[in-house]
Amino acid sequence: MEFPKEFFTTNTLFTLSGSSVAVWIITSVIGDLMGINQKFKKWIGLILSLILALLGVTLLEDRPWLTWLVAVVNGFLIYLTAVGVNTVASPPTDSRGLRQPPIRETGMMQRKTRGRFLERWW
Repeated sequence: MEFPKEFFTTNTLFTLSGSSVAVWIITSVIGDLMGINQKFKKWIGLILSLILALLGVTLLEDRPWLTWLVAVVNGFLIYLTAVGVNTVASPPTDSRGLRQPPIRETGMMQRKTRGRFLERWW
């Protein structure tokens, strides 16, 4: 298997996985740098998802109105996939949003801290 020579290209960015990872990374970084709460992160993720989907339509030569409608649906699909990535990457929490203790205590658990980059934003 050959290692990729570039990270994101227009070809990879406008795929479902590429767009979802881009939305997840951008939302997490903006939220971490600006200390944004979860409610605002949801809107950042949704807006970025819709922008990427609609931007992808502009690359097409033939753009009937139905293509724009499908792009909006794709934007929601990108958002839901990014939420899934965030769910898998963030530590588990209980129904109150509190972090569940791991099976065995780790160094992070002893410090009682958690990185803000991987906190849930939905």
